[in-house]
Amino acid sequence: MKRTIILLSALFGLVFSAAAYEKGDARFTQKDVENFQEVMNLLAPDRELPMSELVIKVAKHFLGTPYVAGTLEIEPERLTINTRETDCILFVEMCLAMSLTAKDAEPTFEKYVDNLRRLRYRNGKVDGYASRLHYTSEWIIQGETRGIFHEVSRQCGGSVLDQKFNFMSNHPASYKQLKDNPKAVAKIRIAEQNLETWDYWYIPKADLPRCIQNIKTGDIIGFNSSTPGLDIAHVAYAYWEGDTLTFIHASMSDKKVVINKTPLVEYTNGIKGHNGLRVVRLY
Repeated sequence: MKRTIILLSALFGLVFSAAAYEKGDARFTQKDVENFQEVMNLLAPDRELPMSELVIKVAKHFLGTPYVAGTLEIEPERLTINTRETDCILFVEMCLAMSLTAKDAEPTFEKYVDNLRRLRYRNGKVDGYASRLHYTSEWIIQGETRGIFHEVSRQCGGSVLDQKFNFMSNHPASYKQLKDNPKAVAKIRIAEQNLETWDYWYIPKADLPRCIQNIKTGDIIGFNSSTPGLDIAHVAYAYWEGDTLTFIHASMSDKKVVINKTPLVEYTNGIKGHNGLRVVRLY
């Protein structure tokens, strides 16, 4: 009987930790709160380090975290916090938001939630699917405006990028929130049109060998898509291992967060769907 009670207690504990909570516009679990606090304890002695070092500490802490796509695609739209599984952009966001929170005098879970919201949503407001920053270029622009980071693709030796934005509005059937929702599609199109008023730079594949020495550990790397109307297909943190530049990312092929075994230049050249890189540096 005692063993049964212990087993039931353990089972209820697992259910409790996996149960989703909704607070305001946020959705999370008790395990997410625990994982966050674990990282804050890890970073506490090092909170004065540069952001580029903090994000790598967080990234390494989450090595092995399962890659799962589509964790945000829950309706209605809310700020989903998920530290238990991730995809490429959510991994970069999580590491960055946790590092920003660690710099705060009071690094609470609520402040982490706020940092995530301000990274992921236009002007930091959750207002339906179209308010999420789906194009990474807009994510970069908003982060630059807030003084979190700045794009250095041009300074790293990049070239002018003739970037168009129309994939989402041209393919609404590919997104369940846009399918049969012309109002949401119209909002997405407005965002796309705004993005086309900006200038963009990137490092073409052919120029990577001469440019990689300008990339630093902790830089955010955007793998630019060659698909018409799309901008960035994948994101990661640059990471120098000795004299080799690689990266830390949530890998679809490895199905988890890894330090990539293939060097950055070789990896990029091996992906037909990528035409080059964009580089963002943390302040």
